[in-house]
Amino acid sequence: MSGVIKIKATGKVSGHHKLGLEEVLDGLVKDELVTSQQAATILKNNKLSKLHPLVVVEKNHIEDKNGKVLDLEDLTQWLASFSGLPYFEIDPLKIDIDSVTRILPKAFIKRINVLPVEITSSKVIFATAEPFDKSWLLETSSAIKRDIQVVVCNPNKISQYIYEFYEVRMAIMGADGGEKNRAEVNQAPEQINDEGNVAKIVDWLFTYARNERASDIHLEPREEGAQMRFRIDGALRVVYKFDNNIFLQVISRLKIMADLKVDERRRPQDGRIKRRLEDGRVMEFRLSTIPTNFGEKMVIRIFDPSMTGKTFKDMGLAPKDIAQWEKMVNQSFGLILVTGPTGSGKTTMLQTSLSAIASPDINICTVEDPIEIVNENFNQMQVHHEINLTFGNAIRSFLRQDPDVIMVGEVRDKDTADMAIQASLTGHLVLSTLHTNSALGAITRLLDLGVEPHLLSASLLGILAQRLVRLLCPHCKVKIPTDPVLWKALVSPFNVQMPPEVHQAVGCRSCRNSGYMGRICVYELVTVDSALKEFIIPSISNSKLEEAARGKYIPLRLNAAQKVFQGLTTLEECLKVVI
Repeated sequence: MSGVIKIKATGKVSGHHKLGLEEVLDGLVKDELVTSQQAATILKNNKLSKLHPLVVVEKNHIEDKNGKVLDLEDLTQWLASFSGLPYFEIDPLKIDIDSVTRILPKAFIKRINVLPVEITSSKVIFATAEPFDKSWLLETSSAIKRDIQVVVCNPNKISQYIYEFYEVRMAIMGADGGEKNRAEVNQAPEQINDEGNVAKIVDWLFTYARNERASDIHLEPREEGAQMRFRIDGALRVVYKFDNNIFLQVISRLKIMADLKVDERRRPQDGRIKRRLEDGRVMEFRLSTIPTNFGEKMVIRIFDPSMTGKTFKDMGLAPKDIAQWEKMVNQSFGLILVTGPTGSGKTTMLQTSLSAIASPDINICTVEDPIEIVNENFNQMQVHHEINLTFGNAIRSFLRQDPDVIMVGEVRDKDTADMAIQASLTGHLVLSTLHTNSALGAITRLLDLGVEPHLLSASLLGILAQRLVRLLCPHCKVKIPTDPVLWKALVSPFNVQMPPEVHQAVGCRSCRNSGYMGRICVYELVTVDSALKEFIIPSISNSKLEEAARGKYIPLRLNAAQKVFQGLTTLEECLKVVI
């Protein structure tokens, strides 16, 4: 990037000015992004506005030549080009918050309204939304004694992250205490409320995770300090590092919120936290702690309330399979299984299925370990092994509760399997999960548990095996020639014609330069018809079952290949989950 400014102690910076609305509109008109008539209307209606000129323009919802409404990021990119400075988008996951907030005090940064975003031994990169205002350069250069590089950034994000970064920094320094620390962040010498500071850090942690679409937060002690990682679209990324003292206070605060024993660090603990969002929705967090070599580690699973609003199409099911699956889950009795490894979306699929059939005239009972997604339309029970409330015993209790539909979190043993099948044979629809690699593998797994073949044959309606792959970002994916080696590895042993092109991840501001946005299922759906039921016999092998069901369902590999062909994901993503 260009834009490095070297200033001597005796140097002067002149010719600076703040952006004006008229200047911005004139530039947009010259670049044919705004018409003269639009510019005149905007200027007339906003002469007294104190908002940044780009924010004013954005609020008028101007469309470009392609009919796309110019958002604030589009306008910021234009401003960077207009001013001849590099464009920069703040990605908090890539910024060392601790380092950039140490370079200058918060009061100074707020006054000049620029944000340090990167620091090296020789220079500091500052993001600004006022590319022609140079009044702060000399003073800042003298204070930091390094070269300055100026980049142009979204004005709203500068304000947002000045507040967020420095509030977090001040809370951390406040929790750590000490006159030296208070002076470092330009904080008044009054008594610091450590509890309040730690609460601010925890609030920021939750907000940060939600804004970044994280599904899990990992708080991990290390030999020197501690770190926080987010799992975003299935991949873990380090996002922040803590001093040990702060880390211990954050863990303690979270344990108090989840009603866990703060002083118990030798044994694993599990708990839950509920938080109400700004829009009134309740967010669920499931906490799990374990003792490690360097101290107590905590993982927080985030359950977004929007998960309960997913459709089968959102999950990745094809129209034909949606019709087939809906027919199954609307049966009055029988057993339906969803299989796959941990983290493959089984619970979300079951919750989506139950939500699809939930109504006031149906009694839905679930037993889970633990309850992951709270839904007021279900009667949800949690397993408690210490009081012998197992999956099997829970089903026995449900049968005395006049249920229509029973959801069992997981079939882990013969007792649970027998009770689930018994319930399905006595007029109840039962849905559950199994940890198997394929749909037909669920049959051999249940037989291995000791389930009677004739009972399984009579009860089993269908099996869905699934995995999750990352969805390509629709804004930046590009086509590339298909790699024949990767294609063959995906579809083998099936003979499937290779497409000439597939899509590849690139990365843009919409997907935070990851190339992916969200996840989707690759799956195989097997309907257990009368012909397949004949093969549910003792000691049947997976290969024999696959031979019996051949041509009646699309195997996982071929479904993954379809997703690649449709441009939804990549060959590399699918190969991670099918091999």
